[in-house]
Amino acid sequence: NCCVLISHELPSAQILHAAFALGCIDCWPLQLGDDDLLQRIAHVENRFKQTVRQLEESSQRLVDMQFELEQDQLLGQQIQRGMLPKQDKTIDRFLCSRWLAPSLILSGDFVDYFPLQDRYLACFLADVAGHGASSALLTVQLKNISWRLQQKFGNPSFNSPGAMLGWINATLIEQSIEKHVAMFLGIIDKETNVLHYSTGAQFPPALLVNDQGGISVLEQSGKPLGLFPDAHYHSDSIEIPTGAQLLVFSDGVLDCLTPTDLAEKEAALLQAIEQSDGAASLWDMLRAQFEGVDDMSLMAVKRIS
Repeated sequence: NCCVLISHELPSAQILHAAFALGCIDCWPLQLGDDDLLQRIAHVENRFKQTVRQLEESSQRLVDMQFELEQDQLLGQQIQRGMLPKQDKTIDRFLCSRWLAPSLILSGDFVDYFPLQDRYLACFLADVAGHGASSALLTVQLKNISWRLQQKFGNPSFNSPGAMLGWINATLIEQSIEKHVAMFLGIIDKETNVLHYSTGAQFPPALLVNDQGGISVLEQSGKPLGLFPDAHYHSDSIEIPTGAQLLVFSDGVLDCLTPTDLAEKEAALLQAIEQSDGAASLWDMLRAQFEGVDDMSLMAVKRIS
């Protein structure tokens, strides 16, 4: 809205200041002649037209910038998907699968699995704090970490999942990345069928589901990666019998479950696993309740023989 201040005589500076602060755009004395009045009106009209043009141009620039940003993020999404391992990849006697649903276009969750030398299989799920572009950028570093783990595995400081997490933690801290990461890292000995694993603030805990539906909770207490230089991570192990499946989630899955209490959400997740027919069915069940509150991901590794 706008108004024009009309006065018998020129108002004081204080009155003019207060009037313009309230939205007045001009001050017209009452004794103006017709020609002067028409000139003032035309001047105000031109100012309005100029303001409208400026607003339209600014609006179009915002639309163009938003489109460009969305295109950049869609391209980033394609790059990010290209870094993920192949879906339903068979590595010897183990079937590896992954599913991710970003809350926005880009995701702060990352999954990878790959052979280590001839005897081992590595798998991990990482959940970068937050979501969106800044968290997604760190997943590029996580892919680089995958390559470096393959090169360094077997060295004294890389002979257990706990030692590997310690190295990843030190790497993130050294690079001063102001993001912390929750992570599950597993190394499967394909000769003994034993899973060696370590976690850093990963929640909900990973689960091992046997072919009869029995569930083992692989719970550990470990600090998030990228925050504490003195953090230490220990390794545990469990045998993977034929037909058993390792399930690892990011905490975004908890937002898909109805209960509000955390313990009840964990119980609801176990119930969903019992009711589902495998990892793909479980993901479809969770995905149907996904509201985009947080990134959500699931990694599954099944011993098929």
